[in-house]
Amino acid sequence: MSQLAPQNEPVSVPRGAYPMIRITSEFFLRGIDLMTRVQNDKLISGLIFMALWHDRMGATEDGPVGVRELARKLRLPYETVRRHAAALVAAGQCVATPDGIAVRASVLRRQANVDILHRIYLDAERMLVELTRAGLAKFQPPRARAQGRAPLTREQTVIATAATGQLLAGARLVGDLWNGDLLRGLVYTAIWTANVKHVTNTTPAIPQAVLADEQRLPVSILAISSSLRLPYETVRRHANGLLKDGICIRAARGGLVVPASTHLKLTGSTIEVHRIVTGVLAELRRAGVRV
Repeated sequence: MSQLAPQNEPVSVPRGAYPMIRITSEFFLRGIDLMTRVQNDKLISGLIFMALWHDRMGATEDGPVGVRELARKLRLPYETVRRHAAALVAAGQCVATPDGIAVRASVLRRQANVDILHRIYLDAERMLVELTRAGLAKFQPPRARAQGRAPLTREQTVIATAATGQLLAGARLVGDLWNGDLLRGLVYTAIWTANVKHVTNTTPAIPQAVLADEQRLPVSILAISSSLRLPYETVRRHANGLLKDGICIRAARGGLVVPASTHLKLTGSTIEVHRIVTGVLAELRRAGVRV
């Protein structure tokens, strides 16, 4: 059973970090759902595919990536990445070369993948609007939203590219936090995000601190299973592990809650999320996006 990775207690959490993590965690979970759907409900295959696609977006390198390098980038076991990468090649989604694997350009032109990129952009736009509403950004969305199957504009493509990088960085952080157990980290993230969703969707800028336990709403294992597209038994097993380790507690009618005390032990990850998101905002500004 995986354990939560120990964290050094930082001196202080930057102002706005807790509203920021509430908003961006919802964006992260929507992105995980998209990554899972892009490969027929196979999360790891979706992460590998999106990491290779992100390279082709021009955010890093444009060309094949070795399996070991890919495993390092995703913080996943080499054998896991090798197995899923081989399946992507066998399915014709990727091509294998002596230098590694890459997404086929023809695959990226498929309408299903074009639609995924549109969804990433729209989710990113929503996140930026919510960050602005919380006083954490200064984004003005375009008057005409990205429509159906129309090509993204240059600015929209820049936002989608940066947002994809943010999603991949979030997946790495979740894996690191849970000693490589990505699924347990996702179950944990989905639980606490659902606990505070009612606050995130109404008054994201307040409170600035960790929400008190009485402000948290319990969520069922079934709801988490549905939101993550994971089998009920898989979520139940990870939830029971979190309960055993004292990471979350059972509340009314058996619902799950991640208490404030857990969040106060994880301020290091809160600061890291703040660093990732402020880095993305800086990247967008350098590219000419007003945020």
